[in-house]
Amino acid sequence: MMEFQHETPASLYGLDLGIPLGDRRVLIADDSRFNQRTLTRFLHWAGITQVAFAADGTELLERMETVRPDLLLVDADLPPIDGIALCRVLRADPRWRDLPILMQSARNTDQLRALCFQAGATDLLAKPVNPGECIARVRYHLERRSMVQELRAFRERVERDLRQARGMQLALVPDDASLAVLAARNGLSIEPVFQASDEIGGDFWTSFEIDPPEGEAESRIGIFVADLSGHGIASAINAFRLHTLLTRTLPDDRRDPARLLGLLNQRLSDILPVGQFAAAFYGVIDRAADTLLYAAAGAPNPLLGSRGGFRVLDASGLPLGAFGGALYENRRTPFRPGDTLFLCSDGLTEARDGNDAMLGEEGLADLVEQAAAAAPDRPFPWLMARFAERFGTSLRDDLTALWIRRDAGCGAVGRNAVGHAMAAFIPPSD
Repeated sequence: MMEFQHETPASLYGLDLGIPLGDRRVLIADDSRFNQRTLTRFLHWAGITQVAFAADGTELLERMETVRPDLLLVDADLPPIDGIALCRVLRADPRWRDLPILMQSARNTDQLRALCFQAGATDLLAKPVNPGECIARVRYHLERRSMVQELRAFRERVERDLRQARGMQLALVPDDASLAVLAARNGLSIEPVFQASDEIGGDFWTSFEIDPPEGEAESRIGIFVADLSGHGIASAINAFRLHTLLTRTLPDDRRDPARLLGLLNQRLSDILPVGQFAAAFYGVIDRAADTLLYAAAGAPNPLLGSRGGFRVLDASGLPLGAFGGALYENRRTPFRPGDTLFLCSDGLTEARDGNDAMLGEEGLADLVEQAAAAAPDRPFPWLMARFAERFGTSLRDDLTALWIRRDAGCGAVGRNAVGHAMAAFIPPSD
């Protein structure tokens, strides 16, 4: 490796030399010492001081490992392996697939140019090499490579951060073990689907036991589903905010859905930017009274199934965070053993098929009825499989769906209950 310590000019031939390239490494493959010295001088004028040499193709391949060049200058007639064959060999190696390779040749014919580019050459320099052209082309390809490397490193860092953020978001929802324990202890079957349209999204759901009031024996079960406006990083951050606020609420607040939503709304309105909000549903299952007490904030209408079929519950209300003084209403409905509660975000109701037709709440209600009739033992997997057949697995919006059934003789059914029926709908994550 030859090192030059001379001062590098800021411009040459009227060209602004741009970003410093003193740390870039160039490997010249040419059997002429005169050409090596000439090209080295041009590279120095271009601001490049780290230059190495190879006199033939065999030496070039050996030096690739030690030099790790950022650019190659290769003579097309290099012995004993010509530059075109060398280019094919290098492009077959994944490590050098995007390495800039500038071919030099005195035979500047259309046929040779076609062969060089077909072999994978990045550019072609005619001999005798013009210094201004050489400097401009070398700098262009090195600067482009530098930008590509920076973009690749940035993308890898973002993807790594998003994977970590996705893991954190998945930790917001109950894991299989805790969900199984909660369901078994309270005579419930709970089957969830939770999927972000991007790496991360703005949906989340959770369930928890609420300590019974003094004088009562049985605890109650809270079910909270939220859909933050938009999707992606901003929505995920807001989902974390809402989850944090929810975990800080007191048992007395959790027993009263309208009161809980009012508290969350007030706090979110103080921290969310204008135009950002959350649609939410919060219900409290009281097994002793066989009731569901709930309040909603602009969520899709849940469906409550009993022996008479499914009926729509009213989930109207102002979204959380939109208006600081919003009030919410408690609604109570029977929820007896054998009854089913179906909750979802608008990722289901606003899904569009290949004809751009939206499912809608009426279409979803019909699909739920069909699932209960066609697959009474496993309605939820059947429902989601039919949804995937019509709308595909590439989601336009984050999706949350919960199938909750009261059954005193039934234990827990966690995510694995969806199992193979959901495999076609939810692609495996990294």
